[in-house]
Amino acid sequence: MQTQSYTVLINQYLERLLVFETVFSEYNQTTRNIVKGNCYASESLERIKDYFAKNAIRFDRFVSQINQVQAPDGYLTFNQRLLAALEQFNTGVLTTFNAISCDKIDQEQFETGISYQESAKAEISAAFDYIGQPII
Repeated sequence: MQTQSYTVLINQYLERLLVFETVFSEYNQTTRNIVKGNCYASESLERIKDYFAKNAIRFDRFVSQINQVQAPDGYLTFNQRLLAALEQFNTGVLTTFNAISCDKIDQEQFETGISYQESAKAEISAAFDYIGQPII
């Protein structure tokens, strides 16, 4: 793939990633609010788990799409690090999702999933330092 085509495509994917990150952050906050009892009557763990599931499936497909992109020279290390961070974020989303049941959450597992997501976001930011670097 040509460098210009790759950068345009990756920028589009990064815009979509921002949307996913915002959605999952909102779900995390809503889940915390539900547990505290600080929520609307229509909000429940069962509903938030359903929303999580739908978007986790979409996010997994999104990561698969990015995995298929062939990075040009000069972007190979960036691409590898980005993909690893996206997989970590996906693990965080699934860990958080699995911590939620219809009537309670496993608080430790939930916080571990959020920690994975936060760490992955830092790794995504750090990946940009590797643009133009040789593959390692």
